[in-house]
Amino acid sequence: MIFNSFEFLFLFLPGVLLAYYLARRHLGHWTALSLLAGASFFFYAWWDVSRAPWHELTGWNVESLVRTLWFVRHVLLLLGSVITNHVVARLMRRWGNQPLLAVGIIFNLSLLGFFKYADFLASNINALTGLDLPELGLGLPLAISFFSFQQISYLVDVARRKTNPGHFFAHALFVSFFPHIVAGPLIQHHQIASQFNDTKRKDDLWDNLGVGLSIFAVGLGKKVLIAESIEPYASSLFAMAERGDTPGLVAAWVGATAYALQIFFDFSGYSDMALGLARCLGFRLPVNFNGPYKSASVVEFWRRWHITLSHFLRDHLYIALGGNRKGEIRRYVNLFATMLLGGLWHGAAWTFVIWGGLHGLGLTVNHFWEKWGPKGWFDGRRKVIAVGLTFAFTTVAWVFFRAESFAGAGRVLTGMSGFAGLGLEGVSSEALAWVVFGLILVWSLPDTPEAFSEVIDEQTLNDAQIRPRPGLRWRFSRGTAIAAAALLFLSVLNAWKTSEFIYYTF
Repeated sequence: MIFNSFEFLFLFLPGVLLAYYLARRHLGHWTALSLLAGASFFFYAWWDVSRAPWHELTGWNVESLVRTLWFVRHVLLLLGSVITNHVVARLMRRWGNQPLLAVGIIFNLSLLGFFKYADFLASNINALTGLDLPELGLGLPLAISFFSFQQISYLVDVARRKTNPGHFFAHALFVSFFPHIVAGPLIQHHQIASQFNDTKRKDDLWDNLGVGLSIFAVGLGKKVLIAESIEPYASSLFAMAERGDTPGLVAAWVGATAYALQIFFDFSGYSDMALGLARCLGFRLPVNFNGPYKSASVVEFWRRWHITLSHFLRDHLYIALGGNRKGEIRRYVNLFATMLLGGLWHGAAWTFVIWGGLHGLGLTVNHFWEKWGPKGWFDGRRKVIAVGLTFAFTTVAWVFFRAESFAGAGRVLTGMSGFAGLGLEGVSSEALAWVVFGLILVWSLPDTPEAFSEVIDEQTLNDAQIRPRPGLRWRFSRGTAIAAAALLFLSVLNAWKTSEFIYYTF
């Protein structure tokens, strides 16, 4: 089930909102949370259930039972992860952190490694040694990259006394909460535990629905109206490169820029929808995007792009490696290693490692320039140049992120370098129009958190380092209500043609 599907928009979401608020009013806080956790597990299970060949079942027997369990194996995996981590957290509070914290982290990383990287490792060993190690082909459980990291953050928060293990249903909801389970944001337990545990919280129903549905409409519009419209122009470039053709300069840059815009509107659209859905239920999730293509450096880019992942990598990997506490050279090594592993987290392929390595190199160069380069070099008018260079760098790096092979990425980069000619042929006016339109949107309008900054709490804005500047803002009014309703209506009309979100595969 995806946010832009009809079964979600017209069945699941209205049913959950109605049941949750009725339960809070008549059955109590913990009953409502338990109901929400159950709905979230159902949302997660739908991914497998809707694809299962139920016609293969032959009746009530052992074989049918085994097949049924196999069809829903991933939701059982998620439930097992929740139970195991909750038990570890409880034991840590009773017996102390060591070695239980290490055991819990190893468990989560092993789960992630087994399902996501076992076949990748086997294929690389086979290629290097000539062995014939079998590949398991188990398939990647939905959102395992996200919920494994969230479980680690939960254990670390408990170990550092930032939070308590909490009620089991609150922990289950923290991990499975349907607005964020599939593609983030990556929530740290202390960011939402107090909201789940607030039994005296009173909901302003119409405020929650008004703000939440408006943010959701913006995210849905980003995905359905923009990302899906730009996607064909990006896909055609990379498909051509994988076929063995090298694009010309203009075609390569138009296609690569189209992908940079597609992934932005796709992923930030998902994050907006997550933010809005949570707000509909009265919860505040952390902000994940804040105009990343307005960044004047790679360092700033990672403060604005996938903010919650940046915070996780900083807090649980970069600092754990030593951060900047062991000298300048070690700092650069730690930055580079963190981004390499961050790239590998995105996918079990060497192209993702190269993408992470490029950003590690970019961060290293940025930090070196900030310390040793001329001060204020990119201030004032020069900032426009810095923004352009940063966007060009991230667009080049996206080529490895998107390409299916090094050969395909090489052909696209060859074209972007101009070695295959100007390449005006094959570049449609529609492609140019969408790319120009997308760039105008990302460079001229405030991103969603800034546009809604007057109805987002101050702590959430501070955590994302958002300092709203004067400009276009969403406020409660008849005009904004009509605009949000029109955007939602237009997006729903076009939702029939949409695909899954890009980050669903990670």
